[in-house]
Amino acid sequence: MYFAVALDGNHEPLLLAIGLGTLECEESWRWFMMRLKDCLGEDIEVGFISNLCDNIEFGVQSAYPDSYHVYCPKDIARKIRDSVGHNNTEVESLFWKSCNAYSVDDFYLCLERLQTACRKSPFFSLLRCPIYWLDDIYRFQNGHEHFSQKYATIREFPITTIIELITTSIQSKYAERADVAGRFSGGLTPYVESKVQKCVNKSYNWNARCLYGDTYQVDENFATTNVQLERRVCSCGKWQKRGIPCAHAIACLRTRTSESINRMVDYKFTSYVYRLAYGSELVNTIPSHVHWEIPNETVVLLPPSMQ
Repeated sequence: MYFAVALDGNHEPLLLAIGLGTLECEESWRWFMMRLKDCLGEDIEVGFISNLCDNIEFGVQSAYPDSYHVYCPKDIARKIRDSVGHNNTEVESLFWKSCNAYSVDDFYLCLERLQTACRKSPFFSLLRCPIYWLDDIYRFQNGHEHFSQKYATIREFPITTIIELITTSIQSKYAERADVAGRFSGGLTPYVESKVQKCVNKSYNWNARCLYGDTYQVDENFATTNVQLERRVCSCGKWQKRGIPCAHAIACLRTRTSESINRMVDYKFTSYVYRLAYGSELVNTIPSHVHWEIPNETVVLLPPSMQ
């Protein structure tokens, strides 16, 4: 099974597409990625996070040669654990700190500490890819594992039965979230509202002063951070990476009473977009088998009783 999973505005895993095949190879992943591209369209900008699989790399490069593609940190952490031993928590802790870094400088500083702690050669090639969005990557991988585990129990069913079960499950999930979306009371999704509130509480005692125009400087304990409100940029790197105002930005917004914090959140996190995503029938129905695409080289699988 081939999965393409994304995150919706409430930070929940959303199954975009699923493919069924007899063999996991480069051509299978290329076929799946090309079909995904047909569904998403040519002009959409996408990025990919996958496990450490060369076949997926080939498929992504074939369909989206200019896309951003990184490996899931959980898979990388698993490789580190296998290489240095399960009891070496220092190396794994340093690795996750590098994943939590939002600025390039912080990332390479964490990476340097990691490479110092682990001098073995495999890590110098393995840990060079920059990984910034730990929250999104972590949830993405959890979503992938969720779908993989959920459908693992039906692998032995007939292909038509599998397709029907998957379609019914997806439609049920869409209907469930559409019902939840109708009960949203605020302008933002509950997940983002909780994130914003945490930043509000965190910045409560911080001082922000206007340097010029929309540029501010925030003093937090023993550090200073610069914020540009109109450009939605903070020197900590979190606002531009997440699309949600960081605590520094919210400290600045307090000085401008006419500004609404919600308006500074990326549009994709609004309740309106969430309702739009689940408010209509978006699950493609499975066409009749007479319309199925049949490859030139077919593989005949006999029932278990005849093998």
